[in-house]
Amino acid sequence: MDLDDPMILIRGGLDPTEADPRFHQQMVYAVASRTLANFDRALGRRIEMRKGPKRSRLRLFPHGFKGRNAFYDRKLHAVLLGYFDADMEDVGTNIPGQRVFTCLSHDIVAHETTHAIVDQIRPYFLEPSNVDVQAFHEGFSDIVALFQHFSFPNLVSREIQRNCGILSNPGALVQLAEQFGYATGAGKPLRSAIGNDAARLDERLTEPHDRGAILVAAVFDGFFETFRRRIRDLVRIATGGSGELPPGDLQPHLAERIGDEAVRTAQRQLDICIRAFDYLPPVDITFGDYLRAMVTADFELNPDDEWEQRSALIEGFRRRGIYPEGVISLAESSLRWPAARDLPPLADALDALLPQLLKVEAARFSQRSRDADLVGRVGARPSMGGTDDDENNASTLKADLARALCAYAGTNADGLFLRPDLPVSVHGFHAVFRTASNGQLLIELVAQFVQVDADAGADPALGGLPVRGGTTIVVSVDGHVRYAIAKPLPSPSLPGSLARSAERRMVRQAEFVALLDAKDPRFPFMDATRLRGRMKARMSIRSLHRDG
Repeated sequence: MDLDDPMILIRGGLDPTEADPRFHQQMVYAVASRTLANFDRALGRRIEMRKGPKRSRLRLFPHGFKGRNAFYDRKLHAVLLGYFDADMEDVGTNIPGQRVFTCLSHDIVAHETTHAIVDQIRPYFLEPSNVDVQAFHEGFSDIVALFQHFSFPNLVSREIQRNCGILSNPGALVQLAEQFGYATGAGKPLRSAIGNDAARLDERLTEPHDRGAILVAAVFDGFFETFRRRIRDLVRIATGGSGELPPGDLQPHLAERIGDEAVRTAQRQLDICIRAFDYLPPVDITFGDYLRAMVTADFELNPDDEWEQRSALIEGFRRRGIYPEGVISLAESSLRWPAARDLPPLADALDALLPQLLKVEAARFSQRSRDADLVGRVGARPSMGGTDDDENNASTLKADLARALCAYAGTNADGLFLRPDLPVSVHGFHAVFRTASNGQLLIELVAQFVQVDADAGADPALGGLPVRGGTTIVVSVDGHVRYAIAKPLPSPSLPGSLARSAERRMVRQAEFVALLDAKDPRFPFMDATRLRGRMKARMSIRSLHRDG
């Protein structure tokens, strides 16, 4: 299909229909584009889809295979969406035996595209180094898909009217992949943002989808509370001060105003959730790390927090039993990452390179078209954007920056909580452009330093799982390091609290590998070769979705 065909453009695209495979292609392209645009907006930079060191289109396969699954595949650099015949019983609005296409599910396409984006910006979040890592991948992808429901004003207004302004009631806004869930015979949507009110994080809860659902519930608990605060005045005015809406459908204009507040609140909550990635350590994420990253990221742009969205988020995590490690309380000031100390400004070698990076990143960020990064099975083959010389110059610039940053990390290993005896690799060095709540443009630089301890990773008990440590730095435009967010490897040079945390992390990693081995029915039958590499088979979205 040629999405640039004038006859299609003049109609605003093909009309929605399950019967036309060309619409399937248009649907997948549109949802993936919206998902990428949300990341661009929140992160303040253009996400580059890459396969290895070079830019490469993310491939989208609407009819990728026959099966009850959909997944992102790193090796293929593609999102593959399956199709299958519906179950014969309890199929909801489906016809028994009906052909069901996962490519027509907004939620599934957004979920899998999010997996692809997360793998681009945090490639080590697929390594199951603790029980939260893969659960975070699943939970966060659900969060993005669910919040994107609020980008459809008609859907929001309808659900607001139907539920008398209560978003937390079961319905289309908070339920995920309804058709898929019923078509597979489950008799309910695949997952939900509300879940069980009493559900809390439990170390015995290890399946990634089930554990990720607790993260989703925590984020949405905070969202629902913020939404209630934002519409309180509207409800008081509409009810003459009682604050209690009568049963039945809302008055249409009131529903529209409440819907506007829901859309704004959801977009801001989604921005917070995505922006947090720039404040996460590069490896071994936990749910507690994610809460601290969200609080810090939002404080940087919105220190006043007029609607107390951060406090509602913190309360949502507390209610679900998610507590960060190494904090003395759940006060916002305690949860924010501490400011970097004893780190000099970036070296003189970077002074001439940083302005060039800002120029390149600003030019890319201003190009809002997603054609450079996406292609499905369509007739048009969009331009990758820019010339080969532009790409080569940008690659050379980034290589020069990486060398300068490695030199900076080697000189300041202690301040960055890195091991001086191990090599450092630089990942994801970016300039970001964000607008604060007061309208001021904020420009920062974000880089990830990663190390791997090959000797520790050779332990047969880890089954080929690398032992990594690393630090994310956030740098102001004048070269001063503002944050150094670390997950260090054990080292004698670490301060007491970080040294204990690093030791606990290594123990936790070994215990989690042992738990996965105990639950794997293939484990007793593996030969020596498979035993050494058994963890690699667990580092894929396809295997996660098959198990889920």
